[in-house]
Amino acid sequence: MDQLLNGLLLAGELECSLADAGAPQSQNAAACGLTDLLAAAAIHGDAEGRPQAVGPLAQSALRLLQRISYSGPVDIRIPEGFAYYALHPLAYADLIARHKPKTRAFVVGIRSIGTTLSAVVAAQLQSLCSEVERTTVRPTGHPYDRECQWETSQRQAIVRACASGAEFIVCDEGPGRSGSSLLSVAEALQREGVPAERILILCSHQPDLNALCARDAKRRWGCYRAAAAQMTARLPAKAEEYIGGGEWRNALLGPDEPHPAVWPQMERLKYLSRDRHELLTFEGYGPYGAVVSARNQCLSNAGLGALYLGKEAGFGTHLLCDGGLLRKRDLSCEVLARMAEYCAWRAREFRALDGDSAELARMTESNFAREFGRKIGSFDLPVEHAAICDNRMAPHHWLLAQDGRVLKLDAALHGDDHFFPGPCDVAWDLAGIMVEWELASAAREFLLEKYRYFSGDNAAARVENYELAYAMFRLAWSRMAAASVADMDEQRRLLAEACRYRSFIRRL
Repeated sequence: MDQLLNGLLLAGELECSLADAGAPQSQNAAACGLTDLLAAAAIHGDAEGRPQAVGPLAQSALRLLQRISYSGPVDIRIPEGFAYYALHPLAYADLIARHKPKTRAFVVGIRSIGTTLSAVVAAQLQSLCSEVERTTVRPTGHPYDRECQWETSQRQAIVRACASGAEFIVCDEGPGRSGSSLLSVAEALQREGVPAERILILCSHQPDLNALCARDAKRRWGCYRAAAAQMTARLPAKAEEYIGGGEWRNALLGPDEPHPAVWPQMERLKYLSRDRHELLTFEGYGPYGAVVSARNQCLSNAGLGALYLGKEAGFGTHLLCDGGLLRKRDLSCEVLARMAEYCAWRAREFRALDGDSAELARMTESNFAREFGRKIGSFDLPVEHAAICDNRMAPHHWLLAQDGRVLKLDAALHGDDHFFPGPCDVAWDLAGIMVEWELASAAREFLLEKYRYFSGDNAAARVENYELAYAMFRLAWSRMAAASVADMDEQRRLLAEACRYRSFIRRL
């Protein structure tokens, strides 16, 4: 079943990229047919508890692939829900099964992730004896005020489906901070004559309507029916105790330990096993999680991370040895040397073919000017040792085992996800240690010297600019997170972190 889901996710990615690139209609149709074929196979396999015969399925898929010969540029976009937020591709099939659909439906997927989701929804509807048409669309414009425009053939299909009494189902992840993409498609359907009561929005979670940033979002959203997949129920067998959304702090920190700030909505889904000896963290479905799993295995083999036990249902499992999370007061020469050794190892083992820091530098300059009312001046972020950085260097991301080993936690997920920095110079992680541990001058020099000893790389000349970039990013991230959380205690923690980063920048 895992191989089938891998194929489905890649097919949806192909269909989406060809549609966005304006590929010829015949090739778009072949890509759409491939996604539909694999979605139907996944629905069948899920219902039967086993995938269908591979041979005929592979032959049909190959025939469709052979019809695709597009050679122009394409923009590949990782579907964030599948890669980062544990949105199982079959979760929307479960929604449809509970929905009691009509005998005719018109399904609209919002590209990118809505491409795959719409194929899954259409396949489930067809399995329930509905007559289904499917299309995809890419709303454009400002993120808080998207607009949806139909192609002529889509408009004609919508009018026909409306006349036949079809139900219209809009599929996407989200809603995000604004909800404008989903709203733009629903309203575009209405402009073609579809009654609002025949429009159903399928999304990944129920939004806080008062927090949506789109214009008049609460009233507009209330015009339509909506159903949400919510948290996935397709979990590994050992996933017993939920510790996502910051709940890990209650499980892994002492009762008197202050809680570090988190952005709950952006955290990876996490669970503990019943005996609390195993930590299960979402790594990504299909091909999106494979690289994360490989990194975790590499860290485990090197003795730098907790023992990695493997992957199941998109979740990687680590064995938690006895010990506790580090705190700033635990800083010592031994801990600093271990962190320096880790950065040197990471720069060597997780090298990136290319690290472009130009966008990171522009972000730093823009945020600095907005925050302090003046320009930085000449500013660059040289990339001499490009790597997939760790990007989680604060004390609570390190474990001090009872036998004295210092192990890195949460080390494989964040160096190339949808946040900064992306692949860049290892100086980003060195700067992260300096900022998060609030290193004094002597400790800072000791870290850099130990890093040079382990790596042969003198990062001292370039790390100061990375300190500014790191602190500026974390300041903006903390402010954005604080604006999006409802819990007042979490908001206070995030704003306190923002103040700390701002003070560091002023000192720097």
